[in-house]
Amino acid sequence: MSAEVSSAPAQRKDSDPEAAIDEVDEGPHVPPVPDGGWGWVVVLGSFMIHVIADGIAYSFGVFVEDFVEYFECSKSAVGGLGSLMLGVTWGSGNTNL
Repeated sequence: MSAEVSSAPAQRKDSDPEAAIDEVDEGPHVPPVPDGGWGWVVVLGSFMIHVIADGIAYSFGVFVEDFVEYFECSKSAVGGLGSLMLGVTWGSGNTNL
């Protein structure tokens, strides 16, 4: 018996262009940023607001003597102002009211 040899090139499964595209490993897919990257500006702004607001609130005791002299009042009145400031700041952050 003689084997017939075909002159046509053999069709290989891996020569299919669509199959080759599916097999390419491009690494993890990173979705596009929905806001164009401005989210980091919001994060930075929020951080700065917290630094300034909490910095004023937590360093209030350093300025008590100066406030007493400037406003010519007692330490208890200035202390009440600081307590009111912290109470409103922390109370406005509570969402379970």
